[in-house]
Amino acid sequence: MNAPAHLKKELNSVLSLQGQTEAIDYAIHSLQVELSKVDMPEESLKLLSNLQQMQEEFKEWSEVLYSLLNVYDSFPKLVGVDLEFVQTLLIVRDLKMNICKYSS
Repeated sequence: MNAPAHLKKELNSVLSLQGQTEAIDYAIHSLQVELSKVDMPEESLKLLSNLQQMQEEFKEWSEVLYSLLNVYDSFPKLVGVDLEFVQTLLIVRDLKMNICKYSS
C-alpha cells in the first residue's frame, strides 16, 4: 500500500474514533443535564454513575486503540499537524489527480 493510501486509512480510523468518543461524551452530558431537571430515584442515579464509569473505560480503550494506529509513528513528519488538516490535504490531492486525469 502506498503512503497516501496508508495514511488515509489510518486518518479515517483515528478521526472516526475521535468522533465516536465525542458523540458518547455529548450523549452522556445531555442525559445528565436532562436528568438534573427532574427528581431521580436512587436507582437512576446508580445507573447514571455506572454509565459514567463505562464512559471512562471506553475513553481508556479509545486511547489504547488510538496509540495502536500510530499515525505519527508511521508518518513522523506529521507530528504537530492537525489530523483533520492532513485529511483535507489528502482530499485535495485526490481531487487534483482526478482533474488532471480527466482533463487530458
